[in-house]
Amino acid sequence: DIVGRLQSRFSAHQIDVIVGSLLGDARLECRSVGIRSPITARFRVHHGRKQKEYVFWKYEMLKGSVSRKPKEISWLNSKRNLKETSWYFHTKSLEELGSLYHSFYKNKVKILPGEIFNLLNPRMIAIWFMDDGSNNGESLTLNTHGFSKEDQGRIANFFRESFGIFPTIVRDRTKWKIA
Repeated sequence: DIVGRLQSRFSAHQIDVIVGSLLGDARLECRSVGIRSPITARFRVHHGRKQKEYVFWKYEMLKGSVSRKPKEISWLNSKRNLKETSWYFHTKSLEELGSLYHSFYKNKVKILPGEIFNLLNPRMIAIWFMDDGSNNGESLTLNTHGFSKEDQGRIANFFRESFGIFPTIVRDRTKWKIA
């Protein structure tokens, strides 16, 4: 069970925020591998300047497990020769999140957990879309570039079977996404 251990520390709403975000832009940072047992991890949220309010919304949902308010950082994006600004925060390192790490990561790379479709609910999907989705007025896109093409097929099948939505997997430069 992906969220079994989380339920002892987080509410259902908080779990929705965590899982929906992990499907999108958030990540788990596991810095205790090989150092101590049990393994712990921290949950990190990081979004661009335009999503500042969204970062603070996530922070409000999880602030009981966070030591510091979101911070702003800036850097020079050499590809675009632009100064970029973003906002981030992370939770404390927790055993419950260390347990979740094993579901979402294999060899330190984020994966789509096999049992995720038994867990997904509309709020998780909405958060996932807020992280990785876009709407150009004519169609919706879910930027799932980080997942394998096979996993994207599983995602497309889930939307077909669960919601009667018929997405396609489209090439985006060297990777794939759902449109």
